[in-house]
Amino acid sequence: MELDRSSLATYRSIFPDDKKFPYTRDRISQITRHRSSLDGSLFFDYVLREIACIEDADRLYPPKNVTALRALVTTIMEKEELDKLKRDSFIYYLKKDFDYAHPSSDDARSYARKALVQPNFCSLMDGLWALDNFRFEEATMLLAEPAVTPTNPHKILSALIHHAGPTLGPRLATTFVQATQTKLNTDDSIRDYFAALNATSIESAFLYQRTVPESLQHELFTSLIDHCLTVRKEVNALKLINLPFTPKEQQIFEDHIRHSNLPAAQDTLIIKQMHQGQLDDALAAARSARYQNEPELKGLNWASLARGLSLGIGPRAANEETA
Repeated sequence: MELDRSSLATYRSIFPDDKKFPYTRDRISQITRHRSSLDGSLFFDYVLREIACIEDADRLYPPKNVTALRALVTTIMEKEELDKLKRDSFIYYLKKDFDYAHPSSDDARSYARKALVQPNFCSLMDGLWALDNFRFEEATMLLAEPAVTPTNPHKILSALIHHAGPTLGPRLATTFVQATQTKLNTDDSIRDYFAALNATSIESAFLYQRTVPESLQHELFTSLIDHCLTVRKEVNALKLINLPFTPKEQQIFEDHIRHSNLPAAQDTLIIKQMHQGQLDDALAAARSARYQNEPELKGLNWASLARGLSLGIGPRAANEETA
């Protein structure tokens, strides 16, 4: 793109020192890797494309040399679709790249003060920049501010779940959704949020699956069961059997358990039946052939527990044995 004198003057008023050019080969490689991880689109790509109508954002950013940076700045500043606040907000994002390369610099904040960029827009762009640079805790804190309206919250949720780590990601995802009151209206975003709840609170995940569209309820409820029987099952299986199932949920639970190949499935069903006072069903399951040769654990197995359960039920169980 040929730059006329006016465009060059505009560029020089924003970036007067080419020696600070931040896009080294390593930095460009890092940005490109992050773009690939984020399903081929950075959050900066998204706002340039959706708000500024710059379709080739991924070609323009990151700029590979000073000439390419000038072209990107000119494209932003001359876009008729953008008002001054949005243009300056996008330039602020680029300024953050300069500050990242030169930690002693504070060009972004200085530019924001001079251009009168509102604090909530700075926080939004700070949050998007942090997401693009995989600084997820910082991004969540910024985007959860009450004055900030997050851009593309479903993509933000997905980034937190899939890239912030198995422990940190779910915690940040639930914090983000609850703080921003994001309405999740796609199947994928509902599944992502449910997965985050599964990892942070079994009870919250259970209650949430009741609020989702009916077409997803069975899928989420059975995945909750499987999660409890595979992840920290010593703790989560007990949480599972203490959940207040509706009759419909109880039936789904029993049907799913009976057809499950997970090692803890049948044990959990028996304990749930005992917990609910369904002693005949629990006794029948404990007497089933699959438990008769089970090794003892600290002197107990289901066969011995079945004998104790039979004694607890009393004559009714004895009558059934002779029937």
